[in-house]
Amino acid sequence: MSRTLAPSKVRGASAVLHGTHPLRGYAVTWHLTPLGTHLTGPADFLVERADGHIEDPLVWELAEKDTSIMTAHQMCELVRRAAGRLV
Repeated sequence: MSRTLAPSKVRGASAVLHGTHPLRGYAVTWHLTPLGTHLTGPADFLVERADGHIEDPLVWELAEKDTSIMTAHQMCELVRRAAGRLV
């Protein structure tokens, strides 16, 4: 019998990235959280994105977010794009 494990966040390990939406140019906040288990292959990070420069934890909790699972390489590319330093 096979089991599918849901990803679990590594407690207290989130990084917050403030930047600019790569296509639209407005302020965006990302939370990057390492995952404790892999779903399908090399997925390493839960990436949550919300519009606006959000610093308050309650505002973050209430914000509408887009979520995705990214490899470490994809997450690093996101950080470069958000910082405007895509090489």
